[in-house]
Amino acid sequence: MKPEHEERFRRIADDYLDRPGGDYAELLHRGEVRSPEGVDPELWRAEIRAKARADKIRVMTIRSGDRAIAALRRTVPKDQEFRVLSAAMERGEVLRGAAERARLRGHEIVRWVAHDQESIAMCPRCQARIYVRLDIDPPVVDGEALEKPCPS
Repeated sequence: MKPEHEERFRRIADDYLDRPGGDYAELLHRGEVRSPEGVDPELWRAEIRAKARADKIRVMTIRSGDRAIAALRRTVPKDQEFRVLSAAMERGEVLRGAAERARLRGHEIVRWVAHDQESIAMCPRCQARIYVRLDIDPPVVDGEALEKPCPS
């Protein structure tokens, strides 16, 4: 992985794990957030909803096994629907393509962490990484999971 992409990967991972502003700030920044492991999902959901209500922000929370997920409820203006939908489809296409390239080398790419127009993923078996940046053309897709076989 190129050094500049490695630096961004580390920064995105650190921000995701540290959540410097807390879960609610993470929700406002990223548009969605998952409860940390080990917290009561119902209490976490109630806390997120209470903060959103106080700020008059529409959120949706759901339970997912022993965790919870919160997401902002956004309304896309009619004149921007096509652009927003196209960008989401392109992001999905690029991420699926990168994950498939990694799978061809034996890696397992299950989840992505998104940060604005960047996304990161890691093989849970060998920790090989992928970094994707979508706000330039062509998108940046880099990482050892795309080049080296999984040793596991």
